[in-house]
Order: sequence, then structure tokens, then C-alpha cells
Amino acid sequence: MTRLLITIPTWNEAVVIGKNLRVLQDAVSRYLPEHDVTIEVADNGSTDGTREIVRRIGARLMEIPDRGKGLAIRRSWERHLDDADVLLFMDADLAAGLEALPRLIRPILVGAADLVCGSRFVPGADVKRAPHRTAASYLYRLLQRLILRLPVTDAQCGFKAISSHAARAVLPRCREPGWMFDSELLGLAARDNFRIREIPVSWIEHREPNRRSALRLFHHGWGFLTGLFRVRKALR
Repeated sequence: MTRLLITIPTWNEAVVIGKNLRVLQDAVSRYLPEHDVTIEVADNGSTDGTREIVRRIGARLMEIPDRGKGLAIRRSWERHLDDADVLLFMDADLAAGLEALPRLIRPILVGAADLVCGSRFVPGADVKRAPHRTAASYLYRLLQRLILRLPVTDAQCGFKAISSHAARAVLPRCREPGWMFDSELLGLAARDNFRIREIPVSWIEHREPNRRSALRLFHHGWGFLTGLFRVRKALR
């Protein structure tokens, strides 16, 4: 039985975390019944009751005092390197369709890949999101191709899986605490000649009335650009 860890990084996700944890638990039972699956919420010091909701549901919780999506994922994965064969992460809003879970891990299980990424740009993907966010994704995609030349079409899709073997080699050199973690992870894996695959996903950005995304496109745009150059420098 393959041991899987699914990490969900959170920061002030009280509006959605309770409902979405139950949705994820149901999806795991439906799509991954033959695997031993652990779901862990890695929380970056939420102040809105996120952690209390996770505890009330009885889900596994890892509390991280410092902010950063990348830091949360890395700490969670590092803690489970000895008890998981495949490590996954996904965004708390579950924008990526969970029916893709078996396809996300299968290339790793059959020895065809070391790291698998969901993509909103490969054939078969079905994307429903606001036009300005779609435009921003295309712009970032262009910039990461020009600056980092990553071997994927969608570096920032929050739906990834990595073998524990590859994670052991790559994670100690990851330094990005925030949104650039994805690009750094992919860049390091590609540099070390780990095999990277992409799968199409259905992507629906759920707009809950009281939920504000932690990622604000215009506010964080400059950070993305400087982050790309920072990652390129680190990879060199």
C-alpha cells in the first residue's frame, strides 16, 4: 500500500477550510481507496479560527509561526519524508478538480516520473476563472519561460506531487518561503535531471463571498518578477 501525504497550506482560510477538508476526505475515499493517505493542514499563523476548525474536524494540523506558502509546504513535507512515499500539495480552495488525483500520482507510482504537476495550459485542461487572472497567468507563463526556462507550461498551478526520493534531494536546497516555491522546486528538480510530467486539470476558482485570496495580482506582481530573477540566480 502506497503512503501518500497531502499537504494543504493555509493562512486565514476559515471561510472554506471546514467544507473543503470534508470534500477532500470524500475524494480520497472515492479516488484513492487503495492507498494509505494522510491529509495535513500546514497553517501559517492564521488569526481567523482556521486552526480551531481543523482541530474540530479532527484533521492533522501543523502550526508554523512564520508566514509563507512555500515554507508551510516544505516543513510539512520534510516532517513526513520517512513515512510517505509520495508527497502532494494543493491549494485550500480546491480549485483543481480532485478527480485528477489518481492521474497526479500514477506517473510516480509506475516509475515514469519523479515530479508531476497539474497544468491549466496543456490539452485536456478545462479552466474557469476571471479574465484578469487568466491574463495574469499567461503573462507569468511567458516570464518564467523567458527567465527560468522551466520544462513545464504552468509552474504556479497549486496541484503537485513528488516522490520522497526526489524530495529528499531537492527540499534541503529550497529557500523560497512564499509563492516562488513552486518555480524553485521545479527548477531544482530539472537541474538534477529528475523526470517531470504535467497532467491537465479542471480548474474552477471558487469565489466565496467572504474569502479574499492571499495572492493579489497587482500587489504581488513586482514580487513575482523579482522572485523569478532571484530563483534564476540561485539555480545558477
